[in-house]
Amino acid sequence: MPSDFTAPGLKRRKRKTGPDVAYWVARADLVKAGYRPETVRLPYAVDDPAQRDLLAAACMKLQAEMLEWSSGQGRETQRFDGTILGLSRRYQTDEASPFQRLKHTTRHKDTYTLVIIEKAFGARALAALKIGDFYRWYGAAKKPKAPGGPERVRRAYGIIKKLRELFAFGIMAELPECRRLYEVLEHARFAQPARRRIAMELGHVEAFVAGALARGRLSLALGTAIQFETAMRQKDVIGEWMPVAAGEPVTGIVLNGRRWANGLTWSDLAADLVVRKATTKTGAFAAHDLKLCAIVLALLERVPADRRIGPLIIDETAGRPYAESAYGREWRIVARAAGVPDAVWNMDARAGAITEAEDAGADLDHIRSAAAHAQGSTTLRYSRGAIGKSRAVAELRAAHRAVRNKP
Repeated sequence: MPSDFTAPGLKRRKRKTGPDVAYWVARADLVKAGYRPETVRLPYAVDDPAQRDLLAAACMKLQAEMLEWSSGQGRETQRFDGTILGLSRRYQTDEASPFQRLKHTTRHKDTYTLVIIEKAFGARALAALKIGDFYRWYGAAKKPKAPGGPERVRRAYGIIKKLRELFAFGIMAELPECRRLYEVLEHARFAQPARRRIAMELGHVEAFVAGALARGRLSLALGTAIQFETAMRQKDVIGEWMPVAAGEPVTGIVLNGRRWANGLTWSDLAADLVVRKATTKTGAFAAHDLKLCAIVLALLERVPADRRIGPLIIDETAGRPYAESAYGREWRIVARAAGVPDAVWNMDARAGAITEAEDAGADLDHIRSAAAHAQGSTTLRYSRGAIGKSRAVAELRAAHRAVRNKP
């Protein structure tokens, strides 16, 4: 780019094939303070002189909008202009908002949906909205990403759900039009995404473990085996990266301002290989005897004694716990090479464990306790295609018929 070219916030992202893509990126400190959007893809070629002025103009416009927001950010967090965008920003910055009390992972997912809402129809005034607008937005959001692809019902329903939450907050904050719109959506019906019906099976696990070991990925093999054998959630096995609060001492394992937490460590296994752990989602206590988990036991024996310290699941290439999303990305690479269908996800290990337990005839309450569920109804939702109870019922009916038909 020439020295006189001014395009604040411009970043380029290289592509494996084709020209680089231009993006405008907001200042990190303002994003942290609540500014959205974080990034905007620009429809201009980075290296085309003919499009240079357009590129600069787009960046300066976006930069100006960000700085205008910043100029009032400290003193006008309670400002509301009657639009969806204004409601969304108030929801994200008001100290009394439920948004402030969400876990960091949930807040990240929330923000993703809020950005979609703000970009798509943030400028719409609440007073002008009718039920037809919501049905139209839902229909547009669920359209396939590519022609012939599956409808994105989960995405569309997530947008409607978030709008309901925004209007509920607006009622609490006594903002105009929010009660009316909340009542409109309360009576409206939108198709929900179907429940997931796929479960990981023992054959999948065995193939994956063999493939992971062949690639030198003992960590992936061990993590998956523990998930499947114990029904523990991925986060409770491999851990998560949580923001380090301002003023907090930077201790432990820290990466890009986030501290690793909540994953299994070698000290959790103790000398008897019994894991006792409070789960991250509900705080319920789970206990598992890994000596009874043959696949896990065989993998643990591969870890030398001098390496049995700190986090249990370590990224072999980085020498630390897996960075955010890296575990899932690397898991899929190994799974494909091992012949595990793409329809089977790592998270399906928990459903696979529960389904296998029911097939084996385990008592539902025992399965619920092992999965650290508060209610049996939750456990039943994870049982996908189990035939254990159905088989027991059929056997009882057959025995009853035999007795009844005796001469």
